[in-house]
Amino acid sequence: MAMNKADETEIELKFLLGQVIDAKAVTELLQQQNFSFEQSAGKLKNSYFDTPALDLARNDIGLRIRSGENLYEQTVKTAGRVLSGLHQRPEYNLALDNRETLPKLQLFPSAIWPDGVDIAQIQQALTAIFTTDFYRTTWKIAGKHGVVIELVLDSGTIESQGRQAAIAEFELELFSGKGAPAMEMLFELANLLLGSFKLRPGVKSKAARGYALWRGAPKSKPEAFSRQGLLVSALADRESFYAHLDFALGQLQLGVEYCFLSSSPKRLSAVSEPLLFLERLFSLAPESLVVAKEELAMQFKQVVGLYSALELQFDRAGCDGKNGVGDDCLLLEFCYEQTFNRLQLALLKLLIDREFLPDGI
Repeated sequence: MAMNKADETEIELKFLLGQVIDAKAVTELLQQQNFSFEQSAGKLKNSYFDTPALDLARNDIGLRIRSGENLYEQTVKTAGRVLSGLHQRPEYNLALDNRETLPKLQLFPSAIWPDGVDIAQIQQALTAIFTTDFYRTTWKIAGKHGVVIELVLDSGTIESQGRQAAIAEFELELFSGKGAPAMEMLFELANLLLGSFKLRPGVKSKAARGYALWRGAPKSKPEAFSRQGLLVSALADRESFYAHLDFALGQLQLGVEYCFLSSSPKRLSAVSEPLLFLERLFSLAPESLVVAKEELAMQFKQVVGLYSALELQFDRAGCDGKNGVGDDCLLLEFCYEQTFNRLQLALLKLLIDREFLPDGI
């Protein structure tokens, strides 16, 4: 039985939709930009498995069986990370006999499992935790230097324990290629999508959302963020600067997510505190730390201006967003604002250039 994808790290950007998007509009956009691509579409059904004690989830492991036209495979994704919206996880796929209703863990390489994980014991306890059913349109886009980006548009549902959540998202995955050409094309396509559709970064995977449904988890709020006292440590050296950038950008995106899940009085500050910290951080950072500082300064000026206008709209409407009262549409529209999300993408690009590209280290 052949391994379809062995010891590869999945690298993808995810964007959640704020509007209904027809696949035809995406195809026309790519054609207008003279991209070379192959297009396909079909339904996908995924069943995710774990033990009742969630032994796999506790080790940051995802396990599923995916079925579609001429497709029946098992996949395991081991511990990875999310770098301010960029998802990275080692992924292993194996073709599976379609008569099998449970994944067979012994078929995966033994080296992928963390120490202390008893695969035989977990196999005996496996049960379906949640399912995802969606229609996927795929554009496999070819670029220079052997780079191929897979753009997908997913629409469907996640189901668990009688609860449902909608799937409406773009994913941009690096299918082949590496280094500067690969990252440049990935971010070029991301900027094109942000400039053409109503989107926002997606920080939670389908699997993470499925587990939350299974647990019946309450709407979580991001860790409290305070700007006080952070600037001195953030500007201490290069390592501190990028560590604080990663943390604050991640908190900003969690704050945006929180705005869509809650009417809590703290939802506005969950966005404003990390945003204003980042603006101040970049205004004080020496040019030796930041590439294209003037361009970023202009983006920050535009976004902070939009945020100030949002607060003014709350005041004029006689509703205090900080007190959780009033028209949430104002706040949610800001979260989908193109300028705001392109700024987040530019900050992520700084982190990526430093971490993955030789000339960024």
